[in-house]
Amino acid sequence: MNPQNAITEEALVEQAKTSSHPTLGYYFMLLMAAAIASIGLIQDSAPAIIGAMIVAPLMAPIIGLAIGTLAGNRQLALTSLLAVCTGAVFVVAIAFGIAEIFGLRVVGPEISARTLPSTLDLVIAICAGGAAAFAHARLNIVNSIAGVAIAVALVPPLAVCGIGLAVGEAAVTDEGLEFADLNLGFGGHGNLMAAGAFLLFITNMIAIVAAALAVFAALGYGHWRRAIGVSLALLFSIGFITGQLDKQLELIYAEDRVKRLYAKAVENSENFATKELYVRRVGARRVNDQIEISMLFISQGKHLDDIEVLAEKFRQLISNDLGEEIVLKLTVMPLNIVSHTASPSD
Repeated sequence: MNPQNAITEEALVEQAKTSSHPTLGYYFMLLMAAAIASIGLIQDSAPAIIGAMIVAPLMAPIIGLAIGTLAGNRQLALTSLLAVCTGAVFVVAIAFGIAEIFGLRVVGPEISARTLPSTLDLVIAICAGGAAAFAHARLNIVNSIAGVAIAVALVPPLAVCGIGLAVGEAAVTDEGLEFADLNLGFGGHGNLMAAGAFLLFITNMIAIVAAALAVFAALGYGHWRRAIGVSLALLFSIGFITGQLDKQLELIYAEDRVKRLYAKAVENSENFATKELYVRRVGARRVNDQIEISMLFISQGKHLDDIEVLAEKFRQLISNDLGEEIVLKLTVMPLNIVSHTASPSD
């Protein structure tokens, strides 16, 4: 590492003061990012959502909060915190308004994926915070900050908060089914969707600040004892949600195992598994300390009479694989294709 590429602590603080101040330009860029993210989520467009991550200026004040805390600059820390908080509320409000204007009620995979944070999201945020801090401290790799913004989710979860509040209890899947009927994790209630997405944002923000403090201290900036102390305090502060994140990681593992088991059963020509039964969705949640798996199948109209046999045999297979008894709920949508073209009468 070339020490000539490192910037001084004074320059680092001045850089943070400039980028963390909530100016009109800051809110304009947030407006654009919120609009792009919201429309991208509505359209289920990953490229648009990635674009919103790059446009959003939220990472700068979060890193500014870490720098201000590390340097003992209270004004910088408070200004950065103000920029983050007001920016977050602003994004939620914009997303809420866009969802209301478009009348969104269908919740696609890009939205639902940001409503159930797990420990994996926490690990990503810690890595992103460390990378962002290192990029800010080294002139030759400052361009890597855009990649960090893509890696960690800041604006998209806030946009999901606004969308969830706008959707309310009317959320439906892209198949036209109510989420509440499928038990896919958040029950389909918009407020619960918003709460899960906000939990993801808070987890990311705290983890980024904690990791940035540790990296800045390791690079010789500020007071290392203060950095370590604050980092540990921040990580401890998210201890109360770590249990929830761990539970979600467990459920992600369960969902993955269910999909793999059914694919293997089809491959092995098990009598309860067939290619004519297509797995459309898999969800998992814990109810009364027991895993409950919900599966949505699309069928060509066959096997509907054998649903009880299929459910019990597959339930036993999943229970044996996971090492605990589970509850399995199956929903089968019969597929009956009818084509008709309606034209204006001559």
